[in-house]
Amino acid sequence: MSAQTESSGPPPSAGRTGWEQRPDAGMNPMPPPAHPSDAIRDAFAKLAELREFAAYYVAARVDALKLTARRIGIYAALGLVGAVAGATVVITAVVLLLRGIAGAFASLFRPELAWLGDLITAVIFLAIPVIGILIGMRILTRTFKTSTVHKYEERQRHQRQQFGRDVRDEATAARRSPGKTQ
Repeated sequence: MSAQTESSGPPPSAGRTGWEQRPDAGMNPMPPPAHPSDAIRDAFAKLAELREFAAYYVAARVDALKLTARRIGIYAALGLVGAVAGATVVITAVVLLLRGIAGAFASLFRPELAWLGDLITAVIFLAIPVIGILIGMRILTRTFKTSTVHKYEERQRHQRQQFGRDVRDEATAARRSPGKTQ
């Protein structure tokens, strides 16, 4: 015999005539309502229970979202502190390097001209990014110009294939035409 047929639960008709045993109710049987108003009262009680459970679920989800937001805030603050500390270390290292280079230049001059080492170091290390920016802008400008020229050459080639002429031919013809004014 199977486990279902051996169970000692009430027969299927037991729910209609006597006390009904819900499978999830444990040992607390639920009696059938004696009057329709009892059924309505039970339904409202179940609705109140459902409302409370739903509110509990929503509150738990909201608290979980708050916890997530709090953790994100904490990690963002820690990241910011770490970034500031890292930037401070890098800046300090660069300052010490530049001071050392300035001291090396200053040692080439008389002691009263020590400021000249600072000046030479500043000019050199400010000129490096300026020269880099100028070279980079020249390369970018050349690249953009080449790309734009290529784009319009392709459009003109497409116009010649599709229409037998292009905008350059039309502009040349308009300039040669004596009757047209510009």
